[in-house]
Amino acid sequence: MNMQSYLTNMPKAELHLHLEGTLSPETTVKITQRNNLDYFKTVDEIKESLANRPPGLMGFLEHHFKSQNVMQTQQDFHDATYTLIEKLDENNVIYVDLFFDPQAHTSRGIPFGEFFGGIDSAREDAKEKFATEVNLIMCFHRERDVEKAFEMLEQAKPYKDKIIGVGMDSGPEYGNPPIKFKDVYARAREEGYFLTGHCDVDVQDTLEHIWQSVDIIKMDRIDHGLNAIEDPKLIKVLIKRDICLTGSPVKRITDPVLQDFARIAALDDAGVCVSIHTDDPEEFESGYLTNMMILFQEAGGYSKARMTRLMLNAFKALWLPKPEKDAYINQLKKYAEMNDVSWDEVMYH
Repeated sequence: MNMQSYLTNMPKAELHLHLEGTLSPETTVKITQRNNLDYFKTVDEIKESLANRPPGLMGFLEHHFKSQNVMQTQQDFHDATYTLIEKLDENNVIYVDLFFDPQAHTSRGIPFGEFFGGIDSAREDAKEKFATEVNLIMCFHRERDVEKAFEMLEQAKPYKDKIIGVGMDSGPEYGNPPIKFKDVYARAREEGYFLTGHCDVDVQDTLEHIWQSVDIIKMDRIDHGLNAIEDPKLIKVLIKRDICLTGSPVKRITDPVLQDFARIAALDDAGVCVSIHTDDPEEFESGYLTNMMILFQEAGGYSKARMTRLMLNAFKALWLPKPEKDAYINQLKKYAEMNDVSWDEVMYH
């Protein structure tokens, strides 16, 4: 089997994926028309907005927030989620931890139960047709007040058994370090959630933020965090504590290759649990996971064993009981061995 076919058919896990970044232009136009909105009325208008956004996180968020705001009703959130799960199934994603941002919607006057009802009902409906297991991570916005994050936890209580973890995203990151939300994370841990959070690449003080996430908050995973490659001591701690970094080597139209692919490879070489995910696939040229993995492999000329190891890292980082996690890992192992990929080589560092 050639490399492209191998990566296409590989069973995959997606651990860094924002629902709000998965609205295709076609779905966006459908929802916009249903809600009688005066923007994003055509696919071309959406593509123009994507092409003309300023560089950097804040430029990305400008389009991102405008796009997510088309979702206003439970049906909107249902349609967006169901369409996403269908797309994940097409990419052989058999497990996903899906981020959603409650504050992006409650701040617009949409009750928690309204948008969550749409997300959760789509998840239930999709079980009848697709094999993708879907768990949910709710993220608070780091630029908002701590009290607002506590409010989010309170609003989520009726749905707590349907949400696996708590994360932190949005921005700017500088001036809003993880330690700002130390008490929020402590409360979330007490309530039984797993913990993760974004430590974006190349932002000011990002290494300090990763250390706060590891040492003070004691996150179970870290989203992005790729600047860890610059700190040998941090690398040792990540390995010792088995903390996985969910990398997102996305590609904009103007990028010649995927961003950060070399750093991900270097972290893998160093023995860190690092994995590949799509972040906001409808807002980047890199798209969904199969295409991203193909682009990643082409960028570095990596072997099937390395590409399998990067996916193995994702399955190793699942927040599931050991028997369930092992079942997923065995599925990947069986696939690799069926295609003459040595598991010893996959595991080797």
